[in-house]
Amino acid sequence: MDEKDEGYLGDTEVKHAHSICLIVSDKIEHCEKLLYYIMRYVKKTSAGIGIIHVSQLGEYQHWANVEEQMRNEIRAQAEEEVYTLANRLAEHIDVKPVFYFREGDWESEVVKAIKEDSAISGLFLAGKSGSRRYDDLLKFFAGKGMEQLTVPLTIVPDHLDYQDIDELI
Repeated sequence: MDEKDEGYLGDTEVKHAHSICLIVSDKIEHCEKLLYYIMRYVKKTSAGIGIIHVSQLGEYQHWANVEEQMRNEIRAQAEEEVYTLANRLAEHIDVKPVFYFREGDWESEVVKAIKEDSAISGLFLAGKSGSRRYDDLLKFFAGKGMEQLTVPLTIVPDHLDYQDIDELI
C-alpha cells in the first residue's frame, strides 16, 4: 500500500497535532491569500492542516454499476485535487495534512467533519474563490450557518496584501 492509498490519516505526526485548521478544497488553488495565511498560521502555531473535499453524487439507484463507476471517478478526481493542494502546501511548510473525503451536501458535511474530529480548531475560508459552490459555502457559514459551527470561522479577505497578512500573524 503506497502513501497515496493510505492518505496521511495514519501518520502519528498528524494524530499528535494539538489542533487542525480545516480548509475546503474546491477551487482553493486560486485562493492565494488564504493559502498564504494558512501557511503562516500553521508555522506560528504548530497546528496541523485538514483538507476536506465533499463530492455530490446524483441518484442512480436503478443503475448500480453506473453509480459505482461514477463514484470511483469522482473519488479519483477528488484525490487528485486534494493531493495536488497538499503537495503545493508541502513546498512551503513541513506539515502533512489530514484528508476528509465526504459525499453529500457541502454545508452539512463540513459541519459533521468538525463535530466528529475534536482536533479541528477552526474553519478557514477565502473571502473570494471564483467557485460558485465555494462562494455559497462562504455565504452560508458567514450567515445563518454560523450557529452550526462549534469552532471559530476565519475568513481571509482577498484584498489583503501579503504584508498585511504577515502583520496579522
